[in-house]
Amino acid sequence: MKNIVFWLWSCLPESVRIPLDILRRCPRWKKESVLFIHVPKAAGVSVNQAIYGRALGHFYAKDIKRICPKIFINIFSFSVVRHPIDRLYSAYTFSKQGGTGFMSMSNPNFYINSPDFISFESFVTNWLKKQDLSKIDGVFRPQYLYLFDDSKNLLVDKFYKLERIEQYFDEISEKIGKPFILDHHNKSNRKNIEISNELKATIYEIYKQDFELLGYSLSEDK
Repeated sequence: MKNIVFWLWSCLPESVRIPLDILRRCPRWKKESVLFIHVPKAAGVSVNQAIYGRALGHFYAKDIKRICPKIFINIFSFSVVRHPIDRLYSAYTFSKQGGTGFMSMSNPNFYINSPDFISFESFVTNWLKKQDLSKIDGVFRPQYLYLFDDSKNLLVDKFYKLERIEQYFDEISEKIGKPFILDHHNKSNRKNIEISNELKATIYEIYKQDFELLGYSLSEDK
């Protein structure tokens, strides 16, 4: 029954569903005096668990600011981001395990059985390059969409890179007013693979604004 209700809810147009979802969560953000923007596949489930004790969903900062402006302005807001290539491979693996959202809702085996998803390279070159990145499943959407407005202005007070998040545990604890302890939830079961320079360059072009706005490069360790 729960799955049916969730499916019916997900069938509502985003223009209806997202504002209602945000309004339902505003009291929790206000209560905890911290607003965490959950970028999919960037340890967001673990961060939500550490702060709120549960996941609260994926929303764009610009939508929260529009719907709950007083809360957005008056409390600390932050996010965690991840190297675009590492995040994309994690999202690909996650989707292959049947773990993604609305497209797989209507066709549960889409990602698992699609011939374009047979390998990471095929997924990038034969499927991802053809997509409208603003409309596909959230795990594949660029991270900057969650944190910046349409003029590319950063809306959250701060974002932390997942690769160095441990360095900021004390800072985050002080900001949120309680110890910040990060466990690993929702982890994909994946193997490390060698990614060719050509494929890395293709991913860079697809997610160029993530690299530039979030301060990542192809040469840095992920």
